[in-house]
Parts: sequence; C-alpha cells; structure tokens
Amino acid sequence: MDWDWDARPTYESERVRIDGTSSPAILYDVKLPRQLEDHEVGLMLSLADQHLERGLPFVALVRQQRGTGVIAARHRKAFADWLEERREELTRQKFAVVIVMPEAIFRAVLRVVYRFRTPPLRTVTTSDVSSGVATVRGEFRRMGEPITPAIETFLDSIPS
Repeated sequence: MDWDWDARPTYESERVRIDGTSSPAILYDVKLPRQLEDHEVGLMLSLADQHLERGLPFVALVRQQRGTGVIAARHRKAFADWLEERREELTRQKFAVVIVMPEAIFRAVLRVVYRFRTPPLRTVTTSDVSSGVATVRGEFRRMGEPITPAIETFLDSIPS
C-alpha cells in the first residue's frame, strides 16, 4: 500500500481512523468494521510493516464500538495471512495489539480462536477504552519501552 506514514501519520474515513502520530503507540479506531475497504486493511497492515522493517516497537490499540459487528471474513483472512507470513519476525520484535471489544461474546470468540491458533504477537482483549489504554501502558512497561509525555497525551485523548 502506497502511503507515506512519515509525511501523513493519520488516515481517516467514515469507517476507520488510523493514527500513527504517537508511534510506537498506534490507534486503529474501527468505526464500521463490516464496511472496511480492502485498501484500508492494507493501510492498517502497512503501518505495522513499517515498524517491523525499521525494527521499531509497536503497540496498537484497536478500538471497536459496540454494535458495529466484526470485520469481513476476507479481512480476517488478510490479517491471519499477514500474521503467518511474519510469524518469525513478530516473535522477535516488540509488538503487541490491544483490542477494545465491548461485546463479551466477540471477546470470548477471539479468546477461543487464540487458544487454537496463538498469534505470534501479544494480543489482549478488553471491554472498554479505559482498560484498553491501561493495558497499552502495561505493554510498554512489559517491553521496557518508555511512555513519553507525547504518548501519555495521545493515550489520554482517546475517546471512550
């Protein structure tokens, strides 16, 4: 996907906001997951690829809003393929994803899937933004990465 994350660290549509302004803290605010377009999934993955290629840490907060459903099967497959293709790299890098998913049933399904096919990067699900943000902070501490004032401000600005 051709996007210059250094020159334009954000992308937004009515479906998703991708915010890399406070990298290595990244926000994927998925507003309408069922309506995501293929290029938007490509953008999400390209930002993670940029961090991998540069050897940078990456802690993404994926915010999903209640009642919006889940991403399409082809997009779940795109994420799964991406994870599998980069499995070895991801296990060596400081990468984590925190998914805020308000619906308990969706969190339970993800946990079951992860038991059978563990992702190669740390993946945590939470029920709300405040616990998701706390988990992001915990992931930075676990990785031994600093939480800069800019990252603190960024995390504090994420809407509940």
